[in-house]
Amino acid sequence: MIFKVRGFSLVEVLVSMTVIILSAVSVLKLYSYLEVEKANTSLYIEAKRIAESQVSLMQTINTEGSACEGKTLATINECKLILDADSIFTIAVTTLKTLEHTPASGTAETYAKVFSVNVSWDDRSGDEQSLILPVSVSKFTNLYE
Repeated sequence: MIFKVRGFSLVEVLVSMTVIILSAVSVLKLYSYLEVEKANTSLYIEAKRIAESQVSLMQTINTEGSACEGKTLATINECKLILDADSIFTIAVTTLKTLEHTPASGTAETYAKVFSVNVSWDDRSGDEQSLILPVSVSKFTNLYE
């Protein structure tokens, strides 16, 4: 018996080309998704750095030479990082809790506050993202007297 050697049929070639094209499109879509996620991750890391800097700045209350020098526990909300005018990040500091002590004299005295440092930005998709770090500041923090 003699068999004729034949090539691939047209249907087989078209099916294989379709599979290759779909695979290439899927790889490109996955690559573009990973690039967007990479950019969003770098924005998140920068927001975390800004939030940690704000927390560090607030914890320098009662220290000489800090940007918060002269601030008290009542005015510590005014002690914020100054971002560039073209920065995509915004910082908001809100008071979550005020801790008070009432001594024998009967007058309530604030000795600490718990704050929320919220850094927000718009990601590449235009969705608003935010990062929240809690921080507590005491009037006894970093005493130098």
